[in-house]
Amino acid sequence: PPPEFFEMPAVAVDLSDRSVKYAEFISTRRGLRIGRYGKKELEAGIIEAGEIKKRGELAAFLAALFKPLGIRRIVASLPEERAYVAAMQLPRLDDPMALRNAIELELAEHIPLPAADAIFDYEVIPTQDIVPPDKITTDSSLHLDIVVYAFPKALAEEYLGAFLDAGLDPRVFEMETHSLARALLPASGGSTAPVMIVDFGKTRTTFVIAVGNLVRYTSTVSAAGESLERSLVKSAGVKPAEAEALKKEKGLIKNKENEDVFNALVPTVSVVADEIERHILFWNTHAEHVHQSIPKISKVILCGGDSNLIGFREYVAQKLRLPVVYGNIWEN
Repeated sequence: PPPEFFEMPAVAVDLSDRSVKYAEFISTRRGLRIGRYGKKELEAGIIEAGEIKKRGELAAFLAALFKPLGIRRIVASLPEERAYVAAMQLPRLDDPMALRNAIELELAEHIPLPAADAIFDYEVIPTQDIVPPDKITTDSSLHLDIVVYAFPKALAEEYLGAFLDAGLDPRVFEMETHSLARALLPASGGSTAPVMIVDFGKTRTTFVIAVGNLVRYTSTVSAAGESLERSLVKSAGVKPAEAEALKKEKGLIKNKENEDVFNALVPTVSVVADEIERHILFWNTHAEHVHQSIPKISKVILCGGDSNLIGFREYVAQKLRLPVVYGNIWEN
């Protein structure tokens, strides 16, 4: 094996509007094990809706967090709410550089950014993920189906600048929903039926549709954990910290003793459930023509801190009439 220096191990870093999370895997004789990991709350206003508002403060925060830990090389996420996901169909090209050039020429027709202002990467969709094996013909191999992931170049450069200012060395930037799908869905041998992943977080809820581990569709709404807490503060007259504790303790238990909490939480939960249903309906009625995918959504996977809200999984399952499960981060 190569010396550790050449392996250039990196620590994963996930930035959101309110926190920085980090973790690393270490190779041992017993397989992969977790090394350094943690989470630190980020002051409101430094990052808003995925956009860095106070680069100097963010760089200072990151330096204070990671320098004492000896962390320098990182793999970092870029925010889903600033990402564009597009499906393309191109003639089959065996030269990767020619394929990338062809995608770049088509890019402006699929995302609302000039190619010069975008940074992108792509995945080729395996034929069996699009057409059932018994329907594959010679025509199926005459073109490539591509999923393109793009970000505004200025956004990526701002994140790069913040990391460099903090003394960090980012090796890879990745769309956070891509990492999510790779972590939660089987790495191999799994079903190619579309799956909806719902990341119910503190400041936003993200909806991801993945087919065969590839993200095909994403969307974000602001209804999230903080919305639940604001409803409790308003209806119960408690402080924000008390509202968070009340939310976790009582949740969506529908009984006489919990009626006030249930009624305060239901409007936000209902908005999230309606959004899940709307995105599933869109995919199921447009997928074959728009997203080159025939099967319908097979199940919903929940993740994110507020997906643990008592009764949330049952509420969503009852509304959707679909299997709804919690994501297993150790899947792979």
